[in-house]
Amino acid sequence: MNYFQFLKKKRYAIPTVFTAFILILNLIKHPFVYYLPFDIPGKQMASTIPPFGIFIESKYQNENSNEPCSLIKHEMVHWEQYKRMGLISFHYNYLKCYINSGRVNNWMEEEARMPCKLKSR
Repeated sequence: MNYFQFLKKKRYAIPTVFTAFILILNLIKHPFVYYLPFDIPGKQMASTIPPFGIFIESKYQNENSNEPCSLIKHEMVHWEQYKRMGLISFHYNYLKCYINSGRVNNWMEEEARMPCKLKSR
């Protein structure tokens, strides 16, 4: 096999491997929850980063998860958004909403706060 034949095969192999990697990441349906021994920068208490998991500051580890306004329930709504949209679409939409509306006022955050709003009625 000469060099040009090798490049021709490699050109198709890289996108195929990348596509397979994305498909495998989309198969992760249940998040790992990590409690961090340090503060997350900014005013955040937790962060959902699909497909890696949910990251929560350790001082919120003993929070009652049965409460509708609990931090873990809020982050699980983000995980459901990821499952519904897929990996690339979730990150694209969140970044787009973050740039256009800020972290607090975007539709993805409002959807995640919905259980808390329903409780207060």
